Amino acid sequence: MTDQWAAPAPAHPADPADLFIRLYDALPDHRFQGWQATDWHRDPAVRRRADEICETVLALGRLDPDLTEEIIEADGDRGRFAILLGLDAALAYASPYSPYHDAPALSGVLIQYLTEGRLNSDERDGALLPRCAFPGRPLGRRTKAEFFGVHRVPPAEWERIDHSVLPAVNDAHFNRDEPVTIGCAPVLETFDDVEIGFEHRYDMTLYRLRPVDSDAVRKRIRTIVRRLDEAGARIAVMPEIALSDGLLEHWKEVAYDTAGRDRDQHPLRYIMLGSGPLGPGDPPPNRAVLIDRWTGEELLVQDKLSGFTLDQDQMRLWRLPGAPESGTADEHIQPGTRVSVLDMALGRLAVLICEDLTRSIGWERELLACGVSHLLVPIFSKPILRYRWEQQGAERQIATLGSWVTVANSLVVGTVIPDDELPGPRYTALVAGPEGLERTSYSGTVQFAKAKTGDQLAVLDDTEALPTLLPGAPYDVWHSHWTG
Repeated sequence: MTDQWAAPAPAHPADPADLFIRLYDALPDHRFQGWQATDWHRDPAVRRRADEICETVLALGRLDPDLTEEIIEADGDRGRFAILLGLDAALAYASPYSPYHDAPALSGVLIQYLTEGRLNSDERDGALLPRCAFPGRPLGRRTKAEFFGVHRVPPAEWERIDHSVLPAVNDAHFNRDEPVTIGCAPVLETFDDVEIGFEHRYDMTLYRLRPVDSDAVRKRIRTIVRRLDEAGARIAVMPEIALSDGLLEHWKEVAYDTAGRDRDQHPLRYIMLGSGPLGPGDPPPNRAVLIDRWTGEELLVQDKLSGFTLDQDQMRLWRLPGAPESGTADEHIQPGTRVSVLDMALGRLAVLICEDLTRSIGWERELLACGVSHLLVPIFSKPILRYRWEQQGAERQIATLGSWVTVANSLVVGTVIPDDELPGPRYTALVAGPEGLERTSYSGTVQFAKAKTGDQLAVLDDTEALPTLLPGAPYDVWHSHWTG
């Protein structure tokens, strides 16, 4: 029996993350399509109100629903916007990646994020996540999402994301203002290192690729890990088709056996092992795996979302053994259906496997919604060239997501293509990201690196050093309302 004297539920939640979602969803998009939100953002009265809200939430860990209702009744959408700015500034203290701390009243929100992977309490609402990236284009009229230091992930997008937060005990420290050295190695050298098979099924030609699990490849893996430590790499990315069930276990054993707690001698901590056919499925997925070197734990697993279709010209140029003389061949894999995202001190990481980088319709909405800061992209393709699809795909994601993109390739295809059929400098890795935190131009920074053997690390032409990238973190320069 319902208690007729019970007090009605408040119109607005008191929890700052839950309230943010409620107000964000209620604030119409058309307020941001013109200049209205920009004018509000510059309004001293709005900023004063936001500062008051922030101070209240930092002190109490909540906002009185009656106060929320009072502000909205008096000021409508302008009031909602002011509250959102205040909540956003306060929630920066609940992000483990921000420069702010010492807000004990918000410890419950921080614990909620660390344990449940979201700042808000109810997963049916989707998610609210700390920001780790900002679009890498000039700051002009902002979209709705760009006003805030948190990401609102709607339920439809959240349902397709496998999101996890790396526990602090397993999270290496990355200084938000210092470049991180990243290593890439080809692993595979020639078609002797790859099994390729063509078959006719479903009234079409299919192909499968897998690495040869040989003593030579296993020896290269041990050399690669040693050289990554010697070169100071803290994270590494291997190419597509460099992984099998047996090689996965070998990587884990080598990584763990050679690990050390002395960071100067053993700085390498995380290895994206590339991708390949894993598991007993027929066909299996083309699966990428990121591991923690210290534990061997699989931190992020991603199946290739879109198989690649070889056309006749590519099969001729690549000199693929056993390829049909005409027609096309479709990659015979079990496509993935979900997007995996990992939060850690380096940033918010996701993996795209080769063709997935160009077919953004299957993942871009999800990754944009949650603000991925680093994309790791293993590929099996002809050598990386300047201004081609790898660079074009990376630059698009720099502008759209603000993410750093690392592309790692093997040497296999390049060994059979003569220079006159593919002129220009050839590379095995590409690392690209925003040019600066201030976002004053469309220009990104693109680093091309190359290795000559499977166990060498890809180095830059001019310095012979490894490429670097920056950690993903919320920066004050993106959000002036944080500092009042």
